[in-house]
Amino acid sequence: MKHQKRVLKLNRTKSHRRALLQNLTNALLEYESIKTTVAKAKALKRAAERLITLAKRKDTHSMRIAFAFLRNKKTIAKLFGSIAERYSAINGGYTRVLKIGKRKGDSAPMAIIELILRGEEEKDKKATKEKKVKKDKASTKKAKETKEPKKNKKAKATKDTQEKKSS
Repeated sequence: MKHQKRVLKLNRTKSHRRALLQNLTNALLEYESIKTTVAKAKALKRAAERLITLAKRKDTHSMRIAFAFLRNKKTIAKLFGSIAERYSAINGGYTRVLKIGKRKGDSAPMAIIELILRGEEEKDKKATKEKKVKKDKASTKKAKETKEPKKNKKAKATKDTQEKKSS
């Protein structure tokens, strides 16, 4: 039975566990997908979902509670801005944990934890990168077509020597 097992202790003291979850949550909200161990991902899931639910309220009190945990203004701005808007219609289940096998060094079970609705920013970045690559390919193709072939110095030197011999 799992009575009185609400906190995953992760074999750490309270202060170390709090700092670990703070750093993992900051990373998750910033990058929207991170790779960590399964146990840490499960503990992180609980903390991150609680913060996203707070952010959906969009009041000063919830912002202060979130800042007391995260201590990062940039992450708070993103959390209460784009992330809160994305999940406004969903009630819970904002993250997913995907198990990816064992770590090579110590055989620890690894997982990827990510937000289920990834930001449009990433889609926009990928689209702009693809457009940029297409433009680069097109411009290099045009440059190759318009470029005159270089004259070979050896061929030029042999022509000069042949002219000298014949005269």
